[in-house]
Amino acid sequence: MSKISVLIPTYKPGWYLQRCLKSIEEQTLPKDKFKVYIALNGPKDNFEEVIHSALDNTNFDYEFFYLELASVSNTRNYLIENSAEEYIVFIDDDDVISKNYLEELLKVSDATNIGIANVYNFSESLDDLKESYIGKSFEKLEKTTSSKYKSRKYFSSPWAKMIHRTIINDVRFDINLAIGEDSLFMAKISHKVQNVKKTAASACYYVYEREGSATRQKIDKKKELKRIVYLLKEYSKMLLSFRYNTLFIITRVAATLMHGRKLFW
Repeated sequence: MSKISVLIPTYKPGWYLQRCLKSIEEQTLPKDKFKVYIALNGPKDNFEEVIHSALDNTNFDYEFFYLELASVSNTRNYLIENSAEEYIVFIDDDDVISKNYLEELLKVSDATNIGIANVYNFSESLDDLKESYIGKSFEKLEKTTSSKYKSRKYFSSPWAKMIHRTIINDVRFDINLAIGEDSLFMAKISHKVQNVKKTAASACYYVYEREGSATRQKIDKKKELKRIVYLLKEYSKMLLSFRYNTLFIITRVAATLMHGRKLFW
């Protein structure tokens, strides 16, 4: 029986989706241990054809969905709710995982601990890897740590890790945000995480530095200010609830303020 739900939201996918799915096809973990859930969101055009053409070259079990609303948060939420396996792994449609990625993460993850993998960036080829700020954190972390502060960079994104479904529980990505939703989601599940456990360094998540991705688009300053205020309110609520690690949440507040400072001053 499958143990892992691999969740892939995709919007106007290009050739890179096939590369992503190929890396999943090549996993050392037996294919009966995971199931891929992929959802196209936004315009259909010929994108369904692109997805099914890429899936034709795979042998893993999968389900395909179409959502009219163009929203990565809404799509991730839908995939969480329409998948059933014990563990959840998020993969962006333009990124790549190493062959031992799922197998190594499964070794170190359980109901109270999340497994984390090494991270590199790339723009052209995996033969020319670039340093990642998250990957640099991986090198410095102990094999197992309970410190949210020390492992805080791994709480900035849902990928490069394996999360037990009970840790996520009823927490969902905030559909009011187009940027910052990842960090907020991870912060909201942080109090359920007892430890962060590293895989072998060879288990890697490769981030594709693609022009036009959500994090590389021009920023509207008015919308950005509104977003920052919204995030600060959410993190303030978390601080006042006394359920979360105070120092860790303060780092989220500081990161939000620093982003605003760079933009406006």
